[in-house]
Amino acid sequence: MKVWISIDMEGIANVVDRDQLLPDGRRYERARMSMMQDLQAVLGALRRQPDVESIVVNDSHDGMLNVLAEEIPDGVRLISGGGKPWSMNQGVDQANVAFYVGYHARAGTPGAIMDHTYAGEIANVRLNGYDVGETGINAALAGAWGVPVAFVSGDDKACREAQELLSDVVTVTVKEGLSRRSALLLPRAEADRRLAEGVEEALRRVRQGHVKPWTLTAPITVEVELMTPDMVDRALYVPGAVRKGGRSVTFVEPTMEEAFRAFYTTMVMASGRPLY
Repeated sequence: MKVWISIDMEGIANVVDRDQLLPDGRRYERARMSMMQDLQAVLGALRRQPDVESIVVNDSHDGMLNVLAEEIPDGVRLISGGGKPWSMNQGVDQANVAFYVGYHARAGTPGAIMDHTYAGEIANVRLNGYDVGETGINAALAGAWGVPVAFVSGDDKACREAQELLSDVVTVTVKEGLSRRSALLLPRAEADRRLAEGVEEALRRVRQGHVKPWTLTAPITVEVELMTPDMVDRALYVPGAVRKGGRSVTFVEPTMEEAFRAFYTTMVMASGRPLY
């Protein structure tokens, strides 16, 4: 079994605030340690399974330079750095199963820790009518390559979002969101125990054939709702873009790969807050 892990930071145990999430934050290095603790709990459980042939970790937060390479154990490979062709999904096409560690809820989710969808300019994304965040976008791309998502960890809102989309996924709640910047936290030992038990249950479901890729029927209709109309003005330079109202742009793409590219390019073109 080839296991691939995408690790984000907002859904890591003990992380609740923006100051913990960016390298210039005073609390970033401590949050980075928490990120490594969540990852080590997952890796430890995976490495105890005799049928896990390989493990690849893709750093998926911010500039994607957060995971400490020197703490990655023998036999595990790390994909580090930004500018990757498939961003949070880099390398998943080579795996049998995907794990999402430290994920967060989609933009606009009440009570979710640091909710957003890839970037602050994105208000909502729909794929074939499904409202999706990073979990859904990434699961749809993995599914297009035949790879199911078996495990998602994060706050309770991120876990609920995953369960609503992915029927057989195992979710691990490592904190309960109270507001966008506050949560009820677990003791470190309990978070580690939940993560390890979640890994074991996820692999059990994979072995039994219960976990299936989440696939969308082509063509893929993508709708990206942005924060302001001028962001849509810029997004209309993306080939195939059609304006839908003041703040939304849509695409109809033949494959999920092209749908992801259309979404990602829209995000890049829309980046930057309006002057007023």
